[in-house]
Amino acid sequence: MNLAATLTLRQRAVRGAAWTLPTSVGSRALGLLGTLVLARYLAPNDYGVVMTASIVATTASSITTFGVGIYLVANAEISRAETFHATCWFLATGVAALAATQMLGAVLARWSGAPGFEKFLPPFLLAMLLERIVYVPERILVRNLRFGWLSMARALGELIYTAVSVIAAAHGAGAIAIAWGSLARSLFRFAAVVPAVHLRDWLEPHRLRLATFRRVVGYGMNVTVASIATFGMRRWDNLLISRFFGPAMMGAYNYAYNLADTPSTAVGDQMSDVIAASFPYVDQPRRARALVHACTMVSMIMLPLSVGLAVVAPTVVDAFFDPKWSNVGAMLMWLSALSIARPLGSILQSYFYASRRASLVLWLEWASLAAVIVVIATVGRAGINWACGGVSVVFALRTLAGIWMVEREDGVPLSEFLAPMARPFGACVVMAVGVCAARPALDGLAPLIRLGAEIGLGAVLYAIGVLLLARSNCVELMRAARSALVAAR
Repeated sequence: MNLAATLTLRQRAVRGAAWTLPTSVGSRALGLLGTLVLARYLAPNDYGVVMTASIVATTASSITTFGVGIYLVANAEISRAETFHATCWFLATGVAALAATQMLGAVLARWSGAPGFEKFLPPFLLAMLLERIVYVPERILVRNLRFGWLSMARALGELIYTAVSVIAAAHGAGAIAIAWGSLARSLFRFAAVVPAVHLRDWLEPHRLRLATFRRVVGYGMNVTVASIATFGMRRWDNLLISRFFGPAMMGAYNYAYNLADTPSTAVGDQMSDVIAASFPYVDQPRRARALVHACTMVSMIMLPLSVGLAVVAPTVVDAFFDPKWSNVGAMLMWLSALSIARPLGSILQSYFYASRRASLVLWLEWASLAAVIVVIATVGRAGINWACGGVSVVFALRTLAGIWMVEREDGVPLSEFLAPMARPFGACVVMAVGVCAARPALDGLAPLIRLGAEIGLGAVLYAIGVLLLARSNCVELMRAARSALVAAR
């Protein structure tokens, strides 16, 4: 690829980031508000049962992706014939998995300790079928760096989910409101994403050949097995919590987990998508340097969000939740490390995939999933907060293990990753200490006002701390932000 083409791709990636982050943050903020409102209409037990159904449905889809998404994104010159084979395989395996899940619903309900969840399965399974159709066109948009359209589709889909679920719950629909919201989101994404990609690019008929299927599936097997573990780390812990503590506690845990993961999904995932799409266009020596740079910049943004969320967790619960959800606060505090650990882990995954080392991701993800299961089934049995703390520790160790693998494989010292992150972390400590010290003076205020004051004070303290402790990182981040704004014009 010549220099002009490389620069064009880079500009498109920067423009994509400029579009993606603001729209995603805005939609996630409104979605979060809607989720908090939804808690006022649902009991923890009902919420836990319906979320168990959601997790079972998404599990059926996620464990049968067979690496199609990574195959489409990582191979920039893939032919239409290969794309058609990937589409056929993806849709056929998805339909089979979703049908099997419907038939096994009652058995899965008994195992998970959430009886009755099978009545919620049909709308979730239909939503997953629509997502299977959307998935290949969506990955083509990512490969072509068309982040603007994709981010708008994702953002509006989340808003539709929030509106439908909250309105339905407010009118007495109960927990099924979440299933209808999920279906409405998938219908919108289908209508927005599928027409954005020409049918010939993913559904042009070609003669099906066994050799092509072997190439597509063979490439993706390591990726698929690793992605199953990645999904399991984020979802199967809920099933274990339901089994050991009951659906009501699982409902509270799911709320805390989703709140802790909100900064990651709203900001971190969008940044990871841009970085993942850029890695395949960079040669290996420059890719390793780009990885260090990406981790440094992401940590500048995600560290204060993660630490800040832990600090304000009790006030968040006071401001938005009924007393029936009071145990969410402590869980949120223990789980907040997800906001920094998961985006960095996703970037490391993308780096290994682009470097054709999917086996490293395979071992790392399954070891991490096994650790989550063991922690919840042993230490976590001592209490829900022990389980939450154990999950956060596993995610943090997973990220450190990925960095160590980069050092072992490519000779990039661990210190090159951790030293730049230590400076913004120091600013986060200043922020946390300041907010905690000021909290007694704010006790007389209404919860919402107190939360706003804590967030504002934390932002000011972090800004001061990062300018004092990480000025060079801050200047570089501001330069990147200005470049993104210019590219978006």
